[in-house]
Amino acid sequence: MSVFSKIRISKILIVLSIILLSCDDSKKNRNIDDNSNTDSLVVDNNATQNMILDIQKRVAEINVETVPYIFNNAKVAKMEQRLQMVQGNKRLNLLFSYGLELLNAGKTEKSIEIFNELLQAVETQNVQSKNELVYYLKKQLSIAYMRKAEQDNCMANHNEDSCIIPISPKAQHVIKEGAQQSIKLLNELLRLNPNDLECQYLLNIAHMTLGQYPNGVPKKFRIPESHFVNSEKITQFKDIAMELGVAVNLKSGGTCVDDFNSDGYLDIIASSWGFNDQIRYFENDRQGGFIDKTKDAGLEGVTGGLNLRHADYNNDGNLDFIILRGAWLSVYGSIPNSLMRNNGDGTFTDVTVDSGIYSLNPTQTAVWADINLDGWLDLFIANEWSEAKQSYCELFLNNTDGTFTNIAKEAGVTVSGFFKGIASGDVNNDLYPDFYLSNYDGPNTLYLNKTKEFGKPTFEIVENAGVSEPKLSFPTWFFDYNNDGLEDIFVSGYSSSEVLPSEMLLRNIRSNTSEYRPLLYKNNGNNTFTEVSLSTNLKEPAATMGCNFGDLDNDGYLDFYLATGDPDFFSIVPNKMYRNSNGNYFEDVTYSGGFGHIQKGHAIGFGDMDMDGDQDIYAVMGGAVEGDVFRNLLFENPVGNKNNWINIVLEGRKSNRSAIGAKIIITIEENNKERKIYNTVDSGASFGGNSLMAEIGLSQATVIKQLEVKWPLHTKQTSIFKNVAVNQTIKIVEGKEIQKLNLHKLSFKN
Repeated sequence: MSVFSKIRISKILIVLSIILLSCDDSKKNRNIDDNSNTDSLVVDNNATQNMILDIQKRVAEINVETVPYIFNNAKVAKMEQRLQMVQGNKRLNLLFSYGLELLNAGKTEKSIEIFNELLQAVETQNVQSKNELVYYLKKQLSIAYMRKAEQDNCMANHNEDSCIIPISPKAQHVIKEGAQQSIKLLNELLRLNPNDLECQYLLNIAHMTLGQYPNGVPKKFRIPESHFVNSEKITQFKDIAMELGVAVNLKSGGTCVDDFNSDGYLDIIASSWGFNDQIRYFENDRQGGFIDKTKDAGLEGVTGGLNLRHADYNNDGNLDFIILRGAWLSVYGSIPNSLMRNNGDGTFTDVTVDSGIYSLNPTQTAVWADINLDGWLDLFIANEWSEAKQSYCELFLNNTDGTFTNIAKEAGVTVSGFFKGIASGDVNNDLYPDFYLSNYDGPNTLYLNKTKEFGKPTFEIVENAGVSEPKLSFPTWFFDYNNDGLEDIFVSGYSSSEVLPSEMLLRNIRSNTSEYRPLLYKNNGNNTFTEVSLSTNLKEPAATMGCNFGDLDNDGYLDFYLATGDPDFFSIVPNKMYRNSNGNYFEDVTYSGGFGHIQKGHAIGFGDMDMDGDQDIYAVMGGAVEGDVFRNLLFENPVGNKNNWINIVLEGRKSNRSAIGAKIIITIEENNKERKIYNTVDSGASFGGNSLMAEIGLSQATVIKQLEVKWPLHTKQTSIFKNVAVNQTIKIVEGKEIQKLNLHKLSFKN
C-alpha cells in the first residue's frame, strides 16, 4: 500500500466511488521538470528575492486539482465553474467534493448548505448504497457544525482557555448553534450505529463546549470524568501568546526559539506550511514582550515551511535556520528548502544556492550535527521517498567556506523511506553523532557513526538495535530520560485512514488497550535498546505531529509535550504533557496543567523566554488544510523556578560555534545523596525548536559540585568547573573560564 492510500483522503475516495464519481484524468500530469537544478532559477541580484521567485514559479506550475490537502480555495473556485455546466447525477457527484473542499477551505457555512442540499437530494432518490451515503453525509454535517462552533467561539471570541479540555466555564461557547446542531446529528448517527467511536468522542466534546458534560452525554457514550480528574497535579500553565502579539493565526508549521540577535534573550521564529504563508520573526524586546521584526529582517515574502531547524552553520556567532518544504506532496513537493543566513545586523539572506544545498526533494525533517567533529556543523536532510518521486536522503558535509557537499552515498547513508523524523544523538558515548530515521512507510533505521579521526565520514546501519517500530512512525528525539549517562530514543507514531486519533483514545479508555502508544527505547549501552514505554507509564495512544522535551519543574529530569496534528476535522484530541518522575516513569499532567488543547498542534519549542529560570513553551498550532487555522500558543511556566536551576550558553571555538553535540554533566548533592544530570546541546525533537541554551533544573541543590563540558571535537577536550553557584545564567567559551551573564528577569506583559 502506498503512503497516499493511507492518508485520510482515502475515506473520501471510497464514498465518492459509491456515488459513481467520474474523474477527469486529463489534467493530472504536470508539465514541470522535477529533476531540474539551479539552472532553472530566475536571474536576480538579490538571493532572497531570487528564491522567492523560484518558489512562486514552481508553485504556479502545480496542477491544484491533483495535489492533496492544499490549494483548497483554488479547488473551490474551479469546482464552482464546473458546477455551472453539469446537471443531474454529475452535479450531485461534484457537489459532494465541493462540500468537502468548502469545509477544508474554511467556508464552513457554505459547506453546511451544500451538504444539506446533497442530503435532501440523496434521501429523495433511489441511489446505490443509499443508507451508507446518508450516514456519511450526516457525519460530515456533524463535524461541519462543530467546526462552525469552533470558528464562532474559539476563534472569533478567543481567550486563553479556548479549546482546552476539560472546557472551563470561560471557554464555553456563547454562540451555541453549531454545537447544538452537531449534537442533534450525532445522536441520530449513534442511534443507527452505537459503535461509531468517532461520533461518541465528538458528542462528549460538543456537550463540553455547552457546559453539559458529563450529565448531558448518555452514560454508554460518556468519557468517564475520572479520565480528566485523575491527571497528576501540577500548577496550571497559562497561554499568553495573544497578549504578547505572537499568536500567529495560520496552519501547521515549525518554530525556532532562540537568541537570533545575540542580546542574550530568546526570540521566536514561526512558519506555516502554506506557500503563501509568511515566515514570522518576533524579537524579544527585553521588557516582557516581543516585536515583529519580520520585515526589518528581510524576511518579507519568505513563505512556507512545515518545519524549521536552527544552528550557526558558518561559525560567525549568529544563528541561522533552514526552512523545509514539500512534505507529503510527492512529485508536487519539488519545492526547494531555504537556508537563511543570519547576517549579524538583524537581517537574513537566503543562501541556499550559494551554499550548495539547493535540491527539489519533498521533506519536513533535518538535523544539524558535526559528523566528523572537525568543528563545523553538517546537515542531514531526510527526504520522502516514493515510487513517483525517488528522493534519497542528503548528507551535506560542511566545506568550512560557507558551502556544503552532499556525501550521503559515499558515507553509506543509502537507506530510502518516507521519512518524517531525523534525530541526532550519541549512542555509544564516543562524541561522534549517530542518526535515527523515523519512517512513516517502513521500519525505522539507526545509523552508527563509524568515522575515525580525520577520516572519511562513514555510517553503518545497526541491524539488531531493536528500534524499528512503531508503524506509521513520525516525530523522534534522543534524550537521557533516566540520567544514566546513555542517550535514549523517543519515537511516536501518527495516525492512519483506518483509525482516527479520537477512536484510538476511546479504545484506550474503554478497554485499556496500549495500541498506538509512543515508544521509549532505553539505551542498553551496547548499541542495542529495550522498549520500555509500558513500564514507564506511556500507555495511552498518541498520534503525534510536533513535540519536544524540556524540564517543566526543574527537577533535573526531562519531561515532554506531544502535539496532535492529524488533518481530519474529527481529530480534535488533546495535546499531551508528560512529567518525568525521577527517571522511573512519566506522569500525565495534561489536564491539571492546562495543556489539553484540542486544536491541531505542531512544532513545539521550550525556552526560558523571560529569563526567570524556568522553561516556557511556544506551540505552533493549525492543521493541514487552508481552513484549519488556529492561533499559536505561548505557555508561561509558573512552576519551574520553585526549584533551583542553571542556564548555560556554550560557545565553541575549535568546536562548532553553537556547541551542538556538547555534553554537559552536572553533579549535585540532594538529600545527602550525590547524583548526576546529563544534558546534550541541541534543538530537541525532529519537529520542534528548543533553545540551544542549556536550561537545566537542579531540584533543591544549593550548589553545583561539578560542571563538566565535553566539547564536540575530535580532540575530545573537556572543561571542568567546581562549586558553581545556582540560579544564574552563565556563558562558557571553549577553553576559558565561566562568565556570568547579567541578564535581568522579565515580567511578561499580561
